[in-house]
Amino acid sequence: ELRITATDEALTYFLRPKLANFLKKYPDIAIEVSTDMKLVDIVDESFDAGIRLGEMVAQGMMSVPVSPAIEFVVIGAPSYFKEHPAPKKPNNLTEHNCIGVRIPTYGKLYKWLFRQNGKDVKFQPSGQFICNNVFSARDACLDGIGLAYLPRVVVESHIASGELVPALEKICPTHVGFHLFYPRHNQYSMPLALFIEEMKLA
Repeated sequence: ELRITATDEALTYFLRPKLANFLKKYPDIAIEVSTDMKLVDIVDESFDAGIRLGEMVAQGMMSVPVSPAIEFVVIGAPSYFKEHPAPKKPNNLTEHNCIGVRIPTYGKLYKWLFRQNGKDVKFQPSGQFICNNVFSARDACLDGIGLAYLPRVVVESHIASGELVPALEKICPTHVGFHLFYPRHNQYSMPLALFIEEMKLA
């Protein structure tokens, strides 16, 4: 059995498309996936591997990319933008109802990052609604509650359908993609080696 910790969006968009094929190919391997936003200590919590954005992988871990780079975007529903003009720069966000995503590890809200005039600009969201995963934040946007800062992959289909509208696209940076990481001593596990080979970015 392999125990894997991953975020909801990593499981949905990058593991799930490959998982069924892997389990059919290796019927003797069982996989338990635990989804969580917090930064799990995979050794202390007895996980074989974890999947997080590359920038969040702990030092000393071995890792391989399982997704391309992740673009973030500020989004809102057309109904929200009818009542609130779209922000033109990060400072305008103080005038908006910004949906927060709380990272359990730190207990703090995930800061929104922008790249403006060659410099990183961080914004601390503030608003009426806080949740602990990207799908709840996306749904709050769809309900017209406010703006959210989310991976584009999570909202791409809703942008295409017109249900959500992006803002500040030109200054939203691209982040390192999701990485599958594991302790060095686990590299000799055959089930994990097979899983890595199946899941890694081609």
